[in-house]
Amino acid sequence: MGPCDLAEMMSQLPVMEHSDLLVGPLHGSDAGVFRLREDLAIVQSTDFFPPMISDARAFGRISAANAISDIYAMGARPVTALNLLAAPRGEDQGALVDMMDGARELVEEAGAVISGGHTILNDVVMFGLSVTGVVHPERLLRNTMVQDGDVLVLTKPIGTAVVVHAYNAGNATENDLAGCVASMCTLNRIASELLHDCGAHASTDITGFGLLGHASDMLSTSELGIEIDAAAVPLIGRTRELADAGNICGGTKRNAEFTDSFVDYTPGSEHWRMILNDAQTSGGLLVSLPQARAEEFRQRIAASGYNLTTAIIGRVRGGRPRRISVHG
Repeated sequence: MGPCDLAEMMSQLPVMEHSDLLVGPLHGSDAGVFRLREDLAIVQSTDFFPPMISDARAFGRISAANAISDIYAMGARPVTALNLLAAPRGEDQGALVDMMDGARELVEEAGAVISGGHTILNDVVMFGLSVTGVVHPERLLRNTMVQDGDVLVLTKPIGTAVVVHAYNAGNATENDLAGCVASMCTLNRIASELLHDCGAHASTDITGFGLLGHASDMLSTSELGIEIDAAAVPLIGRTRELADAGNICGGTKRNAEFTDSFVDYTPGSEHWRMILNDAQTSGGLLVSLPQARAEEFRQRIAASGYNLTTAIIGRVRGGRPRRISVHG
């Protein structure tokens, strides 16, 4: 299901309201947030999908990092997770155990615990987690609170869908895949823990709808626009080469069709279209924060031992409401 289909479907549902529902299913929010008391709110999200790689343990780790990322994007701390597993009758139990144990490893690394789960029969394997986090309501970060003049920092390189698609088609190497898997298995914990210290105004994580799709959600309640310097966007390994060779999955193509209605490519930047719409799995955080704090944010992430590339990739501007300009 593409972003257009999803938006159409969700628009048919009534939006529930409650005085303690701080964030609901609007504006592409990364997670729902419900206030339990004045100093405590729970943050909830879920995600599951079929394996995109054959290594069951690695896929479990990727699934966990991907699901937990929604909690980190809100500036919250994950505390519990539930496994969600669908599998055919007779599926290799050893592989399923490895997958769930891989997820456990990442949940444990995040400082959370798996408290249970649910399993159903299905024609194909699908796996993911439902994650609950906690945050003080006053420290909650939304994806829509960007401010004019903010710069945008991306905390992971782009290209997971390109590399995985290329590998599964026999067009990429084991080394290409290994670098991609390492990125997908890296938690967004360090960046999340620094959001408030570095004055972040807004944050979202880059997953299935791509960099441009998630960036557009950041503009959904304002009259601001975003400028993206495509040449500054960090890429995983040979993403550029593999994308130019046509290794583009269906999800990325659907993302590009959707974002074309609000994205303007300056002359010479059109070749970035597919990469900026790459249907990420377990991507980085896209953080909107004051220009004066952006380098501090990046340097503190690096000083903590984080081994992935972060970059300033754009800025928030007035004058072109809810449009994204791409140059580079």
